[in-house]
Amino acid sequence: MRMRVGFGVGILLTASFAFAADGDDKKGKGEGFDAAKLVGTWTYVSGMKNGQEIGKATIENGKVVITRETITLPSPDGKFVMKYKLNAKKNPVAIELEMTESPFGAGAKAAGILAVKGDELKFCYAPMGEAPKKFEAKEGSNHHYFVLKRAAAAKEKKDKGLSAAPNGFDEPRE
Repeated sequence: MRMRVGFGVGILLTASFAFAADGDDKKGKGEGFDAAKLVGTWTYVSGMKNGQEIGKATIENGKVVITRETITLPSPDGKFVMKYKLNAKKNPVAIELEMTESPFGAGAKAAGILAVKGDELKFCYAPMGEAPKKFEAKEGSNHHYFVLKRAAAAKEKKDKGLSAAPNGFDEPRE
């Protein structure tokens, strides 16, 4: 049971960071979308699965690491890695995920939507079937919905203009 819950949360959390759209919502579909806003480390703010809130104890220390090609979720049950594809022509931005590494094997797929506004990432997905149309996970929907925030250390570094500094030069002097 614990592994099943871990897998579900793993897919949820991993999927949560797969796509992003600019929350400023410029008029046209996909306008203002910047996939680079996804790249980085994220932490969970809240989560809901099929109408049930995911307890803080389950997500409080969770993190998601997003690159231009993958989403990685380290967890007590093992590491979950997913590749993703974005469709910025849709509003909200659509994401397709495929598990490439997990304690349970590879190949699981999910479809979802996402939005990024500032340091907040909203991600909603369906582990089976069509992607959600709204950012919600009502009872009976089998949808998973997460809100994430950019990790504080990464934000501080970015705010100080150090995000592109080479190794060894990325810490400010006092």
